[in-house]
Amino acid sequence: MNIRDRVLAVLESESKEAFLLALGHRLGTSARFIFSEESSDALQRARACNEMMIAIWLQVWAMKDAEGDGYPDAEFLPILLGKADAGNARSHLRDAIESALLSVNENGTSGREFTSP
Repeated sequence: MNIRDRVLAVLESESKEAFLLALGHRLGTSARFIFSEESSDALQRARACNEMMIAIWLQVWAMKDAEGDGYPDAEFLPILLGKADAGNARSHLRDAIESALLSVNENGTSGREFTSP
């Protein structure tokens, strides 16, 4: 199962909220790290992480509010990829996804939601 399939599977499971929270947390940690760097594209990458976090929090909010405007599960990863690519932050998204996937067990229950990447 590739990473896209794994993300879609967790988005369609009872672990969706735990996954989204872990994903947002890990992108926030990445943004904090990026701000400490002295590279020419740091601000652009940090902004991309911020845009991805906004999309993630929108998904979480939509789960809590029946009238929330979240993205369909199948479109969510492509949306994040577009935001990551716009800011040269795909590696941060990949790391956050891999870490968030590790935070949920294969059986759909949450595990180590907020361990550092």
